[in-house]
Amino acid sequence: MDQKTNTVASILFMVTGMATVGVIDNFITYIAVEVSLWQFHFLRSMIAVPAIVGFGLMAGWTLRPLRLWLVLGRNMFLSGAMFVYFGCLGFFPISAVAAGLFTAPVLVMFIDAVWSRRRIGPIRLTTACLGFLGTLMVLKPDVGGLSWANLIPVSAGLMYAFGNVATRKWCEGESAVALLWSYMFLMLIFGALGVIYLYFFPGDPSSYLTRAWVWPSASVWIWIGIQAIFSLIGIGFIMKAYLIGEVTYVSIFEYSMLIFASTTAWVLFGDRLGPLGFVGIGVIIMTGIVIAVRSNAADN
Repeated sequence: MDQKTNTVASILFMVTGMATVGVIDNFITYIAVEVSLWQFHFLRSMIAVPAIVGFGLMAGWTLRPLRLWLVLGRNMFLSGAMFVYFGCLGFFPISAVAAGLFTAPVLVMFIDAVWSRRRIGPIRLTTACLGFLGTLMVLKPDVGGLSWANLIPVSAGLMYAFGNVATRKWCEGESAVALLWSYMFLMLIFGALGVIYLYFFPGDPSSYLTRAWVWPSASVWIWIGIQAIFSLIGIGFIMKAYLIGEVTYVSIFEYSMLIFASTTAWVLFGDRLGPLGFVGIGVIIMTGIVIAVRSNAADN
């Protein structure tokens, strides 16, 4: 597929990617009981980077970034966002973390408007705000409302928003595979730096954030491997969506992750949504449909 904007395809890529990560991220709690955040990212990337590079070489994919420094800058934003996101998953329900991360689509709209110097139409503004309100409606039944702790995932949302806009503005023409392996490699470097620091200056061994290196059990190794492979698949779809789609439209469909994540948490772990939560999911779906219908409008 070429790099021109393709709204329908980008939406399909985004929803598929969000479904993948929305399901698999529920299982991070099984990993956090044994290894630290830094060791998790180091081990996951040690599996993911050789896998994507090796498969890419065999398939003849383009692995070399065309604009190395711009790709690195874009990856810095996304890596920071994911360290905060996965750090929060060790302590908060996934719906609470996702609510903070999902400030990103609203922030993307404003960042892109400033970056591109263009106005925000009333329909896009209204639907983006409704989508965010729908996210909060899903959040509230699970965690009893918002608190100052929710501002931590919001910082992930801000970095994620900058990274997503940078994907479109800085990385158009880059292959999704080049972006994917270079992003995972940067996560490997940051994870290794954390592991090395905690080796010399170990923290609380019971803390997910400050635990020094431990040898994981067989079950945790399996979960890390599963996380590595399915994260590659999910993130690859998401990156492709941003490469071929209009960022302010595509970003709205990130909300679909909350649907998949919350449904998985309900089915597998009994984290049930209340009536308000179901209304919130309906609002999220409605805003997605409105954006899809209006995607070709000249002034939206």
